[in-house]
Amino acid sequence: MSLQKAEELLNEPGVTCPACGNLTRSAAYRYLYRENVSRLLLCSTCSLEFLRPLPLAEITQRRMDSVDDAELFHSQVLRTLHHRLILQPEIRKVRKLLGKNDFSMLDIGCGTGWISRIWAESGASVTGLEPSAPRAAIARERGLRVLSCYAEEMDGEERFDLIVIRHVIEHLEDPGEILRNLLPRLNPSGVLLVVVPNIDCIGRKLFDTDWTWVLPWHCNFFNLKSLRVLLENRGFEVASIYQTPSPLWYPESFARKFPRLGAFLGTTPLSMLLFAPVIALGYLTGQSDNMTVFAQPKG
Repeated sequence: MSLQKAEELLNEPGVTCPACGNLTRSAAYRYLYRENVSRLLLCSTCSLEFLRPLPLAEITQRRMDSVDDAELFHSQVLRTLHHRLILQPEIRKVRKLLGKNDFSMLDIGCGTGWISRIWAESGASVTGLEPSAPRAAIARERGLRVLSCYAEEMDGEERFDLIVIRHVIEHLEDPGEILRNLLPRLNPSGVLLVVVPNIDCIGRKLFDTDWTWVLPWHCNFFNLKSLRVLLENRGFEVASIYQTPSPLWYPESFARKFPRLGAFLGTTPLSMLLFAPVIALGYLTGQSDNMTVFAQPKG
């Protein structure tokens, strides 16, 4: 599989942008997967980059079942850093927005539940949603209530104070659909927390087509503008949005760019930490690897 620069216009009338709904024909990259060609389209209105046609047509094909990456490669150092630098600020922000310490929470794509467990220990009553059987089994072993389905398949009318969608909507052909379905499940004064990769990060700018785009599983590539547009067009008001650093994609990207050096370096927690200066530069210059947004229902 390969990703190449394209900078071309499609012959078709246009493809609807899943974030803003406008038509676009501008292709920034061409992607070859199993001898089939897809294009990364660039929306001139909201700047979302999205893949069409999808190399993996069914959502079950784009589901992530691996365990090691969901557990931050079992690295205590990475998990401690993630807890202190990422999760604790999220918990403080949610408590401030909700005005209470204890709350109900739906964690969509909860994975193996190690992050959900931290939220539960902080006072949240957590329900996890995880369609991957291997990941859901581990989450249940951690004592979590886990539903083995997709958000669109949830039964009942249960509502929550907080809904978390962490690294999910970049996998969905229509990310707006899940937001529309979740709006009625959020209490009127509730909070939606969304985390996605930032395609305007310093890593993408350094490595370009060698960056870890996570193709073909990812099909939407957001920046601050397109993420805000998506949420506001689906009935949410953005309360706060900021960027956060991550080391996860740098060793693999480096290995693509410099195969011999990359093979020597490997993909380990230690090799990830070696990229700390670049990651710090991205954070300081507003080009970090992930984006975190807190939104609430309009009105």
